[in-house]
Amino acid sequence: MQQTPSQQLITQRALQNPARRVGRPTAGQPTGTGSGLSITLDYLSSLRHDDNLRLTDPSLGSTTWWENTLALGVVNQTPDSTLIFDLSGLYRIANEPIIGTDSSFADPFARLDYQRTRANSQLGLGLEYREQDLAFNRSLTDTNLDGIIDASDVIGTIGDRVNTRADLDWQVGLNDPVGFQFNYSYRERTYQNTIDPNLFDNSFDDYAATTFFRFSPVLQGTLDLSYSDFKAEDNVRTDRQTTIVSVGAIYDISAVTTVTANIGYSQVDETFRTTNTNTVTEDFVWSFGWSKTLPDGTADILLDQTFGVNGARTNATFGRSYQRQNSSLSFNLGLSDGPFGETTPIGQLDYSYQLPSSRIGATIQRRVGTSTQSLETRQTLAFLTYDYFINPVSALSFSLDYIEQEDEGTGAANPRQRGTFNASYSRAITRDWAVNLGYQYEMDEQNGFTATSSSVFVTLGRRFTLKP
Repeated sequence: MQQTPSQQLITQRALQNPARRVGRPTAGQPTGTGSGLSITLDYLSSLRHDDNLRLTDPSLGSTTWWENTLALGVVNQTPDSTLIFDLSGLYRIANEPIIGTDSSFADPFARLDYQRTRANSQLGLGLEYREQDLAFNRSLTDTNLDGIIDASDVIGTIGDRVNTRADLDWQVGLNDPVGFQFNYSYRERTYQNTIDPNLFDNSFDDYAATTFFRFSPVLQGTLDLSYSDFKAEDNVRTDRQTTIVSVGAIYDISAVTTVTANIGYSQVDETFRTTNTNTVTEDFVWSFGWSKTLPDGTADILLDQTFGVNGARTNATFGRSYQRQNSSLSFNLGLSDGPFGETTPIGQLDYSYQLPSSRIGATIQRRVGTSTQSLETRQTLAFLTYDYFINPVSALSFSLDYIEQEDEGTGAANPRQRGTFNASYSRAITRDWAVNLGYQYEMDEQNGFTATSSSVFVTLGRRFTLKP
C-alpha cells in the first residue's frame, strides 16, 4: 500500500532509530531504478518542555523551546544511478534558566550522495555537513555503528559540534581479469563554545587502494595499500599516520562456501606536536574468514589481528543469520584480546519481528578499539523499539537507547553511560499533515555523578510533494 505524504513523514522520522531499520532493505536509495525525479519539502513545528535540559546535578531549572524546521529532499533515479540531496535547518526560540529567552537559526544540515553502476564499473560519492547544538540535539541514534569510538558520543551538553564528511568509492574492471578499487574518506569533527577537554577538534583522511587478480572463476587475489592520517587538537596535539600493506586471496570452495585470507604489515607513526616527540611502531596484521550460505541464512567465522597506536589486537567471532517470513535475526559473538592483555567479549545482535499489528526491533552491539582520544575503549550500544499500529494512520511507539564506554589499560576506567526512553503517539491527521506527541526520559552517569531529565513534546509536521 502506497503511503500518503504524512505517513511517509512519520515513517522517515521513525527510521532514524537503527532498531527500526533491522530486516529492511539496505539503508539509502538503491542504485538505479529509473523512477525519475522526486522533490519533497517538510515543515516541522515542535514545542518541548524539559526539566533538566543540560543534564546537570542538580538541575538548573526547566527549559521550554519552540522549533520550526524546513527540510528539502531531492531524489533522482535513472536506470543506472541515484542522486540524493538533503538540505535542512531550523529556527529556535528557547527560554532557559540563567540564560533567559534567546532565539537563533541552528543545526544546518546538507548531504549529497551519488551512486552509479555500469556494466564494468561503479562510482560512489558522498558529501555531508552538519551542525548540532549539543544541548538540544544529542540523540544517541547519531552514534556511528561502524566508525571510530568517540567519547563525544557520550559526553557534552554545552556548545556546538560540527561534522564534515566526504567519501569516494571508485571501482573499475569488475568483470576483467584485473580490477581496481580506490576509496577515500574524510571525517572532520570540530567544536565551538564547549568546556569539556575531551571535546577537541579532530580529523581523519583515509586512503585505500586494492588491485584484484581474478585467476579463475573461484579464485581471486588482492593487493591492498591503505594510508590514514589523523590529526587532533587534544592536549598533546596528536598527529598520527598509519600505513598498511597486505596481500590476500578469496576462494570459493563451493557454490555456497567461501574462505578469505589476508596478511600484511602495519606501521604507526605518531607525533605529539606539543612536545615535539615522535614514536614509530610496527607489526604484522592478518585475517581469515569463512562464510557459508544456508537455506535459511548464512554462517561465518572471522579471525583477525589489527595493529594501532597502543599495540596489536586479536579478534575471533562467529556469526549466524536467519531469515523468516515475518522476522530476521543475525548475530556475531566472539572475543577480543587487546594490547594490555585484557580479553573482552564482543559481538552484535540484530533482530526484527513483524506481527499483524505491531513490530519489535533490536540492535545490540559490543565492541572495543582505539578511540579518538587514543585510548583502548570498550563500548556497548543498545537500541530497542516496539511499535503498535492502532490503525493505518496512527501508532504508539516506544524506544530504549543506551550507550556505555569504559577505558582499558593501566589508567582509570572512567566509566560513562547515557540512556534515553521515548514513548510517543503519532497520527496522520490528513493526507499531508501529521502530529507526534510524547514523553522522553534521559539519564547521564559519569565521573561519579548521575543526572536525569524528563520532557514532553508535541510536533506538527507537513510534507509538501513538489515533484512529481
